[in-house]
Amino acid sequence: MDTHLMIGVAVMFGLIAFAASRDLLRRLREQQPQLVPVKVKRADSRAQRHDR
Repeated sequence: MDTHLMIGVAVMFGLIAFAASRDLLRRLREQQPQLVPVKVKRADSRAQRHDR
């Protein structure tokens, strides 16, 4: 085969794979549950050090 043709085919396959992976990642991101921040109460650092 011609070298230019093979390079063109490889580029086309790369573009197709890139588009498919973007679509797949977008769909997976929509299915993930949304993370909710958890509030943690921080104990007084002086009280922790005094207990030791």
